[in-house]
Amino acid sequence: MHARITDLPVPVFRRLGDNSWHDKAACGSLEPDVADQLFFPTPRARKDIARAKALCAQCPVRRICLDAALESESLYGIRGGLTETERRPLHHQLDRRLDSDRVAAALRGMDIHLSSAERTAVARLAYLSGFTAEQLARILKVSEDWATDLLRSAHLEIEDRDRYWDETHGQDEPRADIAADASVVSGRLGQVIDRDSLGEAA
Repeated sequence: MHARITDLPVPVFRRLGDNSWHDKAACGSLEPDVADQLFFPTPRARKDIARAKALCAQCPVRRICLDAALESESLYGIRGGLTETERRPLHHQLDRRLDSDRVAAALRGMDIHLSSAERTAVARLAYLSGFTAEQLARILKVSEDWATDLLRSAHLEIEDRDRYWDETHGQDEPRADIAADASVVSGRLGQVIDRDSLGEAA
């Protein structure tokens, strides 16, 4: 499944298992022993830490390096310009990351690492856009049975949300604008993805 994309710039994300970004890293030309000293310094080696961070600051793949460290649970050394201590809170928060660009990239068919929150967002948007279980299974790399359960959960959550919304507005019937357009894609995702093409098969 590949959606048509608007002309907005598309962020570059590392595909799962793709390490080709290593070739673009600013540290790639360093001798192994020099790289080890810079990027795995002792806690008090402030000069080495400063030199490593300065090299990271000019690296074209710094963000990808940081993402790779977080996604692979690489806890040691300086990665993406951050020390182990600076990176630790990001490791703890990774499962709650919710990046609409990542969700849009996954819906375009890009095989990237998604947090639990992002996988839930993909399932909800897939439900709103009329995806089949087969399409969602292909995006999330899960079985069709699991994808069916995810779509069912999204249906129940959205139905409950809309029921609550209607009740708080004193209405017994679903709001007309929700009932008329069940494929509403809101916020930045609506700008990034052409919603009319989201249900197309690959």
